[in-house]
Amino acid sequence: MIEVQPKTSDWPLASGSVRVLMPTPLMAELTEEALSKTCAPHAFGYYPSAHGHRMARQRPDDYLVIYCISGTATVTIGDAHYHATAGDLVLLPSAVPHVYTADEQDPWSIYWVHLNGDDLPRWFARLNANQGAVRRPGLHDRLVMDFRSLLSLSSAGYSIAMGLHAASLSRSLLSYAWLLLQRQQHDSAEIDIDALHLFMQQHLHQRLTLEQLSSAARAPSRYQFIRQYKTLTGQTPIQAFLHMKVSRACYLLEISDASVANIALEFGFDDAYYFSRLFKKVVGLSPAKYRQQGKVTNQ
Repeated sequence: MIEVQPKTSDWPLASGSVRVLMPTPLMAELTEEALSKTCAPHAFGYYPSAHGHRMARQRPDDYLVIYCISGTATVTIGDAHYHATAGDLVLLPSAVPHVYTADEQDPWSIYWVHLNGDDLPRWFARLNANQGAVRRPGLHDRLVMDFRSLLSLSSAGYSIAMGLHAASLSRSLLSYAWLLLQRQQHDSAEIDIDALHLFMQQHLHQRLTLEQLSSAARAPSRYQFIRQYKTLTGQTPIQAFLHMKVSRACYLLEISDASVANIALEFGFDDAYYFSRLFKKVVGLSPAKYRQQGKVTNQ
C-alpha cells in the first residue's frame, strides 16, 4: 500500500514552467453550464525537466491526466507500480491513491490537467484507466498542441467563453488519446514509430530526408512507411518532423532571448522568413507574437 506524504501540492515552479488555476467563480459557472459540467479543467500546466517533482494523494477528488514528453518518473497507482517515459500518458482517477516522483538523473517534462465532471468515469473507462493506468499513445504533436492551446487561453483573461473552450480542449485531449490507443490496438503496421520519433527528437537540428526517416522506422518500403505513418498519426512523416521542430522552437522562444533567426538556424532553417511562415501555420501566431504572448502569460 502507498505511504502518502501529505505536503505535495505546493511544488515550486522551475524556470519555464507554467501553472494555471481556474478562478473559483468561473469553475462554479462551468459546473452549472450544460456544455461544460460533464468535463471541465480546473488546473493545468507544463513542467519542463521537473527536478524534485513529487506528488502524493491518498484520496484525490478530481481526475488527473499527465502527458510525459521527455525524461522519466516512477508512478504508483494503488498497488501497481510503473515507470513513465516519453510518450506515456499517466491517467489518475478520482479516489484512487497515487504517488509519482521525477527521476533524479533524468526528470520528466510533462503537460498536465486536472479535470472534474460527470463524464470523466466514462472517459477513463474508454481509456481502460478506471483504476488508474500508464498508457502509451507515443509522442504526438497533436496532443502537445492541444495542451499548448489550453495553456494559451489564460492570456486572454478568464471568462465563461474561455472556460467553455478549455472544456472542449480537454474533451479533445481525451478523445484523441483514445483514438491513438485504438489505432495501436488494431493496426498491424510494421513500422517502429517509437524508434522513429526518438530519431526525430535526436536530429531536430538537421534536415532529414524521407529515406532517412523511413530507415529509422525500419519500414519495408517508402510507400508503406508514408501510408502507415499517416494512418497512425494523421500526418505525413515530414509534416510531423517539422511540427516537432516548431514545438521545440516554442520552448526556446519561451525560455530564451535568442533571435528568431538564430532559433531558425538551430533547427536547420537557413531562411528565417520560411521558418516564421511555417511557425505561424502550425501555431497560429508569428514567433514574435508567440514570445510576446508567453511573457504576458507568465507575468
